[in-house]
Amino acid sequence: MKLSIITAVVTALLLVPMTVRLSAQGNQSTTIYLSLPQAQEYAISNNANIKNSALDIEIARKKINEITSIGLPQINAQADYMHLFKVPELAFGGYTYLATDLPAGTPITSDDITNNLVYIGYKPTDPIPLGVKDNVTLDLTVSQLIFSGEYLVGLQATKVFYQISEQSMQKTELDLKEAVSNSYHLVLVLGQTYEILKQSYDNLSKTLIEMRAMNEQGFIENTDVDQIELTTLNLENGLNSLSRQLDASTLLLKFQLGMPFDTPLALTDSLENLANDLPLDVLISEKFDINKNITYQILQTQESLAELSLKREKTTYLPTLAAFYRHQEKLNTPEFDFNPKDVFGISLNIPIFASGGKNSKVNQRKLELEKVINTKDNVANGLELEYTNSRNELVSAYDKYLNDKKNIELTQRVYDKTLIKFKEGLSTSLDLTNVQNQYLTAQSNYFNAVYTLITAKNKLDKLTNKQ
Repeated sequence: MKLSIITAVVTALLLVPMTVRLSAQGNQSTTIYLSLPQAQEYAISNNANIKNSALDIEIARKKINEITSIGLPQINAQADYMHLFKVPELAFGGYTYLATDLPAGTPITSDDITNNLVYIGYKPTDPIPLGVKDNVTLDLTVSQLIFSGEYLVGLQATKVFYQISEQSMQKTELDLKEAVSNSYHLVLVLGQTYEILKQSYDNLSKTLIEMRAMNEQGFIENTDVDQIELTTLNLENGLNSLSRQLDASTLLLKFQLGMPFDTPLALTDSLENLANDLPLDVLISEKFDINKNITYQILQTQESLAELSLKREKTTYLPTLAAFYRHQEKLNTPEFDFNPKDVFGISLNIPIFASGGKNSKVNQRKLELEKVINTKDNVANGLELEYTNSRNELVSAYDKYLNDKKNIELTQRVYDKTLIKFKEGLSTSLDLTNVQNQYLTAQSNYFNAVYTLITAKNKLDKLTNKQ
C-alpha cells in the first residue's frame, strides 16, 4: 500500500479520544452488515457531530421563540415587604375656641370678655400617619412593545440564523458521507490486498515445502531454497503489517459511524463493482452549478445576515414605542395614600444625539458586509477551480484504473508461467522472486488506483452536493 494511505489512517486514529477502550474479550454481539449507503445512513443516525448539528438547529429554533417573545405581551408580578422604623406624620396644628365659666345659655357681653369671664382656648389635633409600620405591596405590570426597528430586524435575523444552522448540518452530513465512503473503500482495499497477499503467501509456502524436498534429493541448491524462504518471510511480515492497518482502518470507520468498537462489522459492497459502476461520462459532462454547492450557499446566507446586521444598526435611529399597565395592591393601606392603584402609560424613546457612535457602528457593519461579499466572490472562483481540478483528477484516476487493471492480468500470466518454469528447472529462484514482487506491486497499484478513483468521485460529488 502507498505510504500516504497508511499515514492517513494512523493520523485519523490519533484523533480518536484516548478514553475509548477497546474490548479485548471475545465479542458475542451480532455482526452488522452494511453496504455503503447503509453505512452512510448509519453514520447520520449515530455520529456525534451530526447529533450536535441537530442540537444546533433546535437551539436556533428556541432562539427564534426567544426573540419573538420580546414583541409579545410581558406580564410581571412583584411583591415587596417594607418596614418603617419611624412612620412619617402630617400634623395640621390645632384649633381655637371660645370658653366661659358663665352658666349655659347666659348671653356674653363685652364686659365678660374684659373681665376674663370669656376667653379664647386652643387645642392641638392628633397627627395623621402617612404610612404604616409594616406593609406588603403587590405589583402586577403588563407591558407591550408597540414599535421597535431593532426588534423587527432581529426577528428576521433569527430566521436567517436558523437557515445557517440547517445548512451547517447539511454540510456536516456531506462531509461525513464523504469520510465514511473513503474509509469504507479503504477497508475494502486493505481487505482485498490482504487476501491477495495471503494467497501469494500460501502458494509460496507450498512452493517452499516442495523446494526443500527437492533440495534434500539434490535437485536444487540451498541458495534457491534460501531465496524463496526469504521471500516468504517478507510476505509474512507484510501480512502482519497489513493486518494491523486493516484493524486500524476498521476502527476509524466504526468511529465515523458512531459504532461501538467491539461490534462486529462486515462490509457487503464489492470494490470492483463500485469502480465499474462509476458513471464517468455523466460526471465529467455535467456543468458545475455553484448555487448547489453547500459552502457557497452558506456564504450567501452569511451575506444576508450581514445585510440584516447593517439594517439593524440603521434602525437605532428610529424611535421605540411601548405601552404598559400597572396595578398595585397594599395589604395595609395608610390613611393617606397618594399612589394610584391602576396606571396606564405609553413610553416613547427618541434617539437624538449619540456623538457619532451610531454612525460608527453603521460604517462598521458596511465594511463587514463588504468583507463577506469579497469572501463569497473569492470562494466562488476557488470552487470553480476546485471543480475543474477534481474533474481532471477523476479522469486521470479512471485512466490509471483501467491501465492497472490490465497490468494485473499481465503480471498474473507472467507469474504463473515463471512458477511453472521454476518447478521445471528452467528459471531461477531470483526470477521467481522478481516476478512475485512485480505481481504484488501490480495488485497494490490496482487497489490504490481504485481507491484514488473513488475518492476523486466522492470529492466531485461533494462539490456538486450529490453525496
